[in-house]
Amino acid sequence: MVLAYVAYSVVVGQGSWTRQLPLLISLGLLYVLATSRASHGVATFAGDRMLGDLRTRLLKMGEIPALERGWHAERSFATAHGNAFAGDFNVTTRSRCGRSLEVVLADVSGKGQEAGTRALVLAGALGGVIGTTEPQHVLPMANEFLERDGWDEGFATAVHVCLDMATGEVLVASAGHPPAMHYDAGSGRWSALDEARGPALGFVAGATYPQSRAVLQRGDALLVYTDGIIESRVRDLDDGIDWMLGEAEARLREGFAGLTKRLVAGGRAGDEDDRAAVLIWRD
Repeated sequence: MVLAYVAYSVVVGQGSWTRQLPLLISLGLLYVLATSRASHGVATFAGDRMLGDLRTRLLKMGEIPALERGWHAERSFATAHGNAFAGDFNVTTRSRCGRSLEVVLADVSGKGQEAGTRALVLAGALGGVIGTTEPQHVLPMANEFLERDGWDEGFATAVHVCLDMATGEVLVASAGHPPAMHYDAGSGRWSALDEARGPALGFVAGATYPQSRAVLQRGDALLVYTDGIIESRVRDLDDGIDWMLGEAEARLREGFAGLTKRLVAGGRAGDEDDRAAVLIWRD
């Protein structure tokens, strides 16, 4: 299914098979591993190690490239209970002209190997469309993929960020994801970019995902994160967001570098859930 989807996206978006080759190889290895386990009825250390290697490849897909002068970005991840695989991941690309940066941060329901395997498949679908199609089509196409793939017992939330580094304009679309937070250096305040959000991926056929718009001026920042950062069994979401923004405020004098690591390490879910955060800021 994902192979067909990547092929479709390459044709529609005029993408490149070369760009998707490492992921396709990974998916092939994952399929071989699953087939081997099914036929032999055993789970070996080597198999678990391969899953860890695939997780490393998944993380590599989201590596943030060098940005234009004055722009910075970082990301951090932690898995529930130290599992090798997780449902949180990001996919990143920079346009060929170098002007724009696109990031998708996603959270696949569930934990452990099952969530991680689904994350790998969804990452393949997103990797086939991000940067090769218009930004407003990325989440609708991902939603269509999940419908076709038949995730009856699972879903995914995601946030898509498209930044124009020449103008500072940023477009944010959300699929049931916690709101992106925009820091305005002029006012010294954080605000949520949640004017409009679509449903989680895989829930509603033909769902639309409106884009919120902001402009990152000098000193501004944009923070996206997964629910493990702000959500816990004993605290509500507002409390989690207040904690997160309090941590961000405390970093202002030192600079934004290192904020995502701090948020992931202290995320409200603790070790009970995966945690992830991506931060983009401008000098």
